[in-house]
Amino acid sequence: MSKEHLLAAAAVQLPDNQELTPIIAIFKAVSDPTRLKILLLIADQAFSVNEIAERLAISQSAISHQLQTLRQLNLVEGVRQGKEIHYRLTDRHIIDMYQLTAKHVRDQQWGAQ
Repeated sequence: MSKEHLLAAAAVQLPDNQELTPIIAIFKAVSDPTRLKILLLIADQAFSVNEIAERLAISQSAISHQLQTLRQLNLVEGVRQGKEIHYRLTDRHIIDMYQLTAKHVRDQQWGAQ
């Protein structure tokens, strides 16, 4: 296959910006340490804003702000339990992504160079 054909085939397989936009938004969201810690905390159990704030030693208002971003990206959802809303992951995909990235870092001995 000629170089031109290979380049054309590669270009066809690349996603367009419309497809990339929500993916990039998720990467940006999880690049924030507080948001990533929230996601990891609620990976296996739902917690209220107060409980998240207490465990992460961050103000309730800061946690609420971060949860709003995560809700907008459909990464978390709130479930009413009595008078409180408890937050949980909408699915485990984001945790799978974290675990794969963490494995990559361990395998590459990140920072050991």
